Amino acid sequence: MATREGESFVAQRVPFPVDAAQSLSWDLGSELAERKPECARLERADCNCSLTVFEATSNTVIARFRTAVGRESFFGLAKADFENALSGLPGEWVVTDGEN
Repeated sequence: MATREGESFVAQRVPFPVDAAQSLSWDLGSELAERKPECARLERADCNCSLTVFEATSNTVIARFRTAVGRESFFGLAKADFENALSGLPGEWVVTDGEN
């Protein structure tokens, strides 16, 4: 499967396996993020980026990855996959807010 250049940048920086996630368009991701409750917020100081997670359904979350310059990428993934990623969170990431 071919990947876009931006996907490899994001894949190296998010704390969950990108292959377990579905990339969402910016329009869809931002609309869902406006309507759904936030359930976690993480920050990574070494690249000055953040990850905000919203509960889409009881089994699905929407993750918004934001770079230091404000670019956003959205992903949908199973809540269980995100929770597993949180339990093995790399040291660069710090949970700053949320229920988890």
